[in-house]
This record gives sequence, C-alpha cells and structure tokens, in this order.
Amino acid sequence: MDSRTFDTASLPGSDNIFRKNFSNGSTLLAYPNPTSPAVYFRGYLPVGSLSDPTGKNGLASLHAAMLSTGTQRHEFRELHTLIESCGASLSISSGHLSTIFSGQCLKEDLPLILGLLLEMLSQPSFPQAHFERLKQQLATIFKIQLQDTEEMASQAFDRLYYRGHPYGDPEIGYAHTVANIKLEDLQTFHTRYLGPDGMVIAFSGGMDSEKAADLFQQIFSAWNPPHQQKQKNLPIWQPHRETLREHISIAEKSQTNVIIGTSAPIAMSEEYHVCSLGDSILGQFGMMGRIGESVREHSGLAYYAASSLESGIGPSCWKVFAGVNPNNLEKAIVKIKEELKRFISEPVTEKELTDVRQQALGRLPISLESNAGIARLLISLQRYNLSLDYLRELPAVLESVSTEDILACAQKYWDLDKLVITSAGKTL
Repeated sequence: MDSRTFDTASLPGSDNIFRKNFSNGSTLLAYPNPTSPAVYFRGYLPVGSLSDPTGKNGLASLHAAMLSTGTQRHEFRELHTLIESCGASLSISSGHLSTIFSGQCLKEDLPLILGLLLEMLSQPSFPQAHFERLKQQLATIFKIQLQDTEEMASQAFDRLYYRGHPYGDPEIGYAHTVANIKLEDLQTFHTRYLGPDGMVIAFSGGMDSEKAADLFQQIFSAWNPPHQQKQKNLPIWQPHRETLREHISIAEKSQTNVIIGTSAPIAMSEEYHVCSLGDSILGQFGMMGRIGESVREHSGLAYYAASSLESGIGPSCWKVFAGVNPNNLEKAIVKIKEELKRFISEPVTEKELTDVRQQALGRLPISLESNAGIARLLISLQRYNLSLDYLRELPAVLESVSTEDILACAQKYWDLDKLVITSAGKTL
C-alpha cells in the first residue's frame, strides 16, 4: 500500500469535518456517520495537574474523579441510573494539562447525556462520603504502586527526565500530597478553573453535524462563570546534558523493569513522523522490532523489550523499555545500547522502511472504523493545531521519508552519552 493506491479521499477532511467556535470560548468539531445509531463524543477543558497547588499534587485528578459522584440536582445513584438506563456511558478524568471527558449514547438520548455532562462539569455537589472513599482508594493505589516494578521504574524515569518540570510529577499525586487535600480545595479549584472558555468537544456518529452543534449550544450556552481563570503556561524544559541513572530497590521481585530514554521531536511535526517510522523499526514492528529481536529473541535477556515514541503538548520522550530477570539487568542494558548504536550508525534497510510504512498506512482507515476513533482524531486536529486535511496529507508525508531521514533523526535524538536509565526491582 502506498500513496498511489491509498484512497485518501475516503478519510475525514476539510470538506466533511464540521468545526464551529462559540461565543463562550468553546469549540466543537463533528464528523457524520449516518449508518451509526449512536453518537460518541470526547472533549477536554484546559485545566489539569499543572494547576495543582504546591504540596497538593493530585488535586486536579481527584477533582475530576469527584465530578462523577453527584450533582446539585442528582445524587450519585440517581445520576448513574439515568446514564445506565439508556445504555449510555459518561466519564471524566484528568491529565497534566486537561480535564478530559467522553461519552456514548443513542442519538435520541444525546440531549439527556449532554445535559448530565453539563451538570457534572458546572454543578458538582462534592459529597463528603465519596471524597473520603476516593482518598482511601488512592491511598491503596499508592501502596500497590510501591511494589510495582514497572510503575516505579516509570516514575523514576519521569522524575529524572523532567527534573523540576511539572511532567516529572505523577498526575494522581503522591500519598502525602493527596492526604493534604481538603474538600474545600476541590471547591476552590472548581470555582477558579472550570468553565467553557477553551473547552473543545468532538462528535462522531449518526447525527447531523449542524444539529449536534445546535444542541450543544442550546445546552451549554448558559454556562458562563464570571471568574474562570486560565491555566498558567507550561514552563520550558531543559534537556539533560549527561547520562542519569537510578535504580529503585524492591525486594523479592522476580522481574526488574528498565527504561532507557532520550528526548523526542515536537508531536505531529515532520520530524515526529520520521521518528515514528524509525520507532516502529527500532522496537515496535513484528515481535517488537530490532530491540525485541535482539534482546528477547536472540539473547534471551528479557521477557519483553520494545520502544515507544511519546507525544503530547510540550516536552516528550523516546523510550526503550524491558522486563528482565534481575540477574540480566546490566547485560540487557548493554545489549539495548548496542542496538541503539547500530540504529544511529547505519541506515535502516529499505525493506524495514517499506514494511513499517505499509503498516502505518494500513492503520489509518482501521483507526477510524469506530466513532470513538474519529472523535479522538478530531480532538488531535484541534489540540495540535493541525490542518483538517491532516489525515489526507499524511500518506504522502510518510511516503517521502527515506532511510537517510530516519538515520538523521536517530542521530539527532539518540545521544548515547545523554541517556536517562531507570530500573526497579530486586537489588543484587
């Protein structure tokens, strides 16, 4: 499959993606799917853990969870009975930069579900009993994490890699910071930051796009809090200038998890697409690419080994990760470095590039087979300020990537003298 045979006109584009900006600062995107009886929506409000007060990390995450525990009109059980009685779903969560929501229902139930979403976002009741229950659940989660080698290696990596940057803190906070959060902190956070200014919502399914926009406006136009504050800007991140290493000791574990990482290009940029193809070759394609073949299949040094090119607003990273026998940790790190050295020393083969390019092109239409997949695409277009014809242009972008392009990007981002290496497990 290549750009000459790929039917890009069948993908969503500027001629069939609907976009509308509203006077309250919100933006709606929609893509019709007339054969679907259901409608899926996904969106976000521009406030997340970046706005957590000092010493109260996890406030935005706990706040998002509490939005589903009841409103001023419907207590918890009544709220969820209304949602479930029509076979719908509605959820809210939080990330570093956003409060994310999503839902699905039959198109005839969309007015009800959007009305409930507005209630949850604008009129939460923050019941004390649910607040205490969620804090207890988080306390349990924190204890479980301390024995999770993968989680501890990941937290150590973020802490080293994003030193002093908000991305270095877990979105759910820490045991001691969540313990500091009071119910009035949730109320203050909500009053300060929750509102429609900067809100983005995307619809896909069996409803006319303009009708979806009209319905959204009818329901959400009255939501206009007078003092909504904007989240502060994400601070600049400075890349590390030397190799950083940390091991978290967790006794009596049969597996050690290791992460080796470096910086990554700006998400959805031209370099990002080059690196994405390179990442598939390095540690994704087939049995987890070159890394999996070398470290797991040939050397038998890992239970699994792969790579991941991360994306997002602001700084991100490019990782290789593996689960190994504690006795093989150092050997596995050496073998991974050998593969990274090969990756930055010689071009990938034309066959490798052709294989991963075909895979990437094949995933495009498959990722859009569901209303949820389309809604996620629409959100990405808005969030990353991409052209509405982004998907139609992408095949040609991927086709233009050469083996030399991948080598140049690999050499730019994988400096083997400036790696972040973290591991968690039994100390030998």
